[in-house]
Amino acid sequence: MLNTMRRAGLVISLAGFAISVNTVPALVPWFSNQFMVPVGNFGILFLLQFAAFTLCSMGVGRLHASRKLPLLAIAVVSLIISSVLLFLIGLLPNFFMLVLVMIVIGGAGGLVESIGTTLITTSNGSNRMLYTSQFFYALGAFFAPLLVGLLLRVELSVPRIGNMVGLFTFCIAIAVWLLIFQPWKRRVVPTMMKPGGDGDNSIPDSQIIPESTDMVVAPSGVRYAFPFLFLTMVSYVMIEGAVGSWFAVYVYEALSASESQSSFALSMFWVGLGVSRLISMFRVYANHPRTLLTHMAMMGASVVILIFLPLGEVGFLLFIAIFLLGFGCGPVWPLLIEYCSKIFVTEHLLMYLVGGGSLGALLGPVVTATLFSIIGVDRMMYLYLAYVMLMIGMTVVMLVVTASHRNRGRSPV
Repeated sequence: MLNTMRRAGLVISLAGFAISVNTVPALVPWFSNQFMVPVGNFGILFLLQFAAFTLCSMGVGRLHASRKLPLLAIAVVSLIISSVLLFLIGLLPNFFMLVLVMIVIGGAGGLVESIGTTLITTSNGSNRMLYTSQFFYALGAFFAPLLVGLLLRVELSVPRIGNMVGLFTFCIAIAVWLLIFQPWKRRVVPTMMKPGGDGDNSIPDSQIIPESTDMVVAPSGVRYAFPFLFLTMVSYVMIEGAVGSWFAVYVYEALSASESQSSFALSMFWVGLGVSRLISMFRVYANHPRTLLTHMAMMGASVVILIFLPLGEVGFLLFIAIFLLGFGCGPVWPLLIEYCSKIFVTEHLLMYLVGGGSLGALLGPVVTATLFSIIGVDRMMYLYLAYVMLMIGMTVVMLVVTASHRNRGRSPV
């Protein structure tokens, strides 16, 4: 089991990962002018970034299932690679090189998040670090565009901004390396006593194989429930991605709101999500199925309220409803991860589940844009409701399948 310092290092690594993947979006207008590429073309960049994230997060899980990998070292090296690429981001000569760099950053991010989330999650103990890591991710995601905006405001050049952000994330990577590998320590490995010897050999931490978590192989009796858990994660992140990408457009177009009102409405979603995750850091969830269904019901209720809001009307009820939607979303992602660790008790399945989240992030904005272009932007809330119902349906099926195996005496825990 990982000690507290190593867990803290993995938590901080997620903040570094969040900064690395949220810096370039704030610089899209500059890159668009620099490379004379329409802003709309950057959609392919983010599509490929999330695709690389998905492949790497699930790929490392597949490899780790067949052979034991040095997961801690992979996470630290991935974070260092991201920081170096960010340092050079403003010096890239063309759009093609930017796409390649973002693919690598996306893949490195998939490795950092899947490994970090897996190793700080335990199957039989407190998972407060898991919820703390998601709060740190939110801090990193908030800090990156804020820092870029402040540096642009003082008219710092983008290459210099890349240098500063890259150095900052590199410092985070070094801090993570120190916390994880703790080079000031030496592990004593007992050996057979030899004549004239003391029976002890000290070896450096760099030669130590990282400690494993408490997880073992999942019982085959419950493996049929995992696809439904995977689809639950995909549908949840589709909702989060669809709201983050298109809710402001819905408020502006369908509700005839101003640009500032639309932006404020979207910010209320993130405020609700952040508050919910902050509360989750100090709570211990004893009944995961009930908590999951409660928050999902909260999401469904808020979407129904949004559906029945009169078109063209922006008021207090809109902001309350979108805050409630964010509050309902807040703990769902870490709850699904924690539930997976307790029920399926397998490291590589956790990595697959993180990959499912990135798949949802890949699909959510694209599928939503395609569908509302067909049915009309004013009906977008019906798409959100369909996503919520799909998520709840997958959750219920997963819980029923898991319970049926327990009742047959093949309990997974």
